[in-house]
Amino acid sequence: METVRRTIPEALLVEILARLPVRSIARFKSVCKRWKSVIESDYIRRLFVSLHRHSSSSWSLMFRTEYCRHITQPIGFHGCETWDLPKSLVSYIMPFQRYPNLPTSEYYFKASSNGLIWIDVFLSRNQNMVYSYKSFVGNPVLQQWVEIPPAPDPWAKSKIPWYQNPFSAVGMVTRVEHGIVSSFKMVRTIQMEMFDRKVEGMYLWRVCVYSSETGLWTIKKLFSTRAVGNYGFDSLNGVLYMWDRFMFCNGPGVLIAHDFYGPEADDQCQIIPLPGVDHKKARRCLTTSVEDVIFIEAIYRRLSVWRLNNEDISERWQLIWEINMPSVVSDVNCFPLAMNPFDSGIVYLWLRQDRCLASGNLRTEEFIVHQESDDWSSSSEGDCCRINNSDTAGHLEEFCNGVVMLSQFVLPRWMDSVPQPPT
Repeated sequence: METVRRTIPEALLVEILARLPVRSIARFKSVCKRWKSVIESDYIRRLFVSLHRHSSSSWSLMFRTEYCRHITQPIGFHGCETWDLPKSLVSYIMPFQRYPNLPTSEYYFKASSNGLIWIDVFLSRNQNMVYSYKSFVGNPVLQQWVEIPPAPDPWAKSKIPWYQNPFSAVGMVTRVEHGIVSSFKMVRTIQMEMFDRKVEGMYLWRVCVYSSETGLWTIKKLFSTRAVGNYGFDSLNGVLYMWDRFMFCNGPGVLIAHDFYGPEADDQCQIIPLPGVDHKKARRCLTTSVEDVIFIEAIYRRLSVWRLNNEDISERWQLIWEINMPSVVSDVNCFPLAMNPFDSGIVYLWLRQDRCLASGNLRTEEFIVHQESDDWSSSSEGDCCRINNSDTAGHLEEFCNGVVMLSQFVLPRWMDSVPQPPT
């Protein structure tokens, strides 16, 4: 009997694959060369994004860990249609497969951007408190990681000792082309000092910048009229945003921004004053939502939300919400934490007195108090949701002033391979 080999027509194959979750599609790349070619085509990516344009994607709020704390996720959504993950995102990070036997307290979440995550793994420290660690950038769900070479010693030609401070990370930015992350850059602070001590108000900010396009670290000098701290709070479209406020001030402070994919000759940081009022009872946060920088301020029962307007520098901030919160979240120990990355009408709050998380729909002015939950709890949005109140309380119990800046680790609606530096 003659055996006739049957194959699925390519058009039908695309229609079938595009309706599957990203995690499944990524696995099907290994079926054969034909499937790999189909999955890596622009057409299936555009079709997938179109079919899932109304679907949410998995995401988590993450604390940037420092000193000896483990990776903490206050809230995480998974099981979403786009990725269909069986567990929360932080579960894919720990234990880290390159070092599976390392204690979880030695993993440090540094930054994320467009689905990529920067993790530092600490290996040892000597008696002089000099740390030995490795840095990785990748996608924990797909288990694709790029090991980053150590940053160079900027004082190699001088007698000044310089240790790669593991807590000097500022942030990570990405370049997106046709919906795909084509490259990333990591930024570490080397030095922050007054540029000219005779002229007040100008700071020199020296940074090491790693680029996946070259696989190299470079040293860049930037200038700012405000000092830059150790951490940026987030990045959008290649721009890294940081926060600063004068000491002993109750005002909201300023945003410090720099485009690390901008012209190489551009060495000036933007200074963007934040909205809000000078009030010692104000509780504030910086976050992002739907490709916008969002600033939230809560004073007693009044909650105000602004969106950064990059199109009109004469009116930098647009007030998009202003409501009176219900009594369940009305005390002065209510801290705004973040905005939903896909919906600028959903806000997340920390109730310090009750030591628990709350979420609020600003359109309906309905708020829900969330209790501790595991990975299989169902959220009001239909996806699985994990609430971590106990560890969140540990991070926020000492926080009483300033601006809360959590990082949103958001998986994109489509994920290609992690950009690889040249070999």
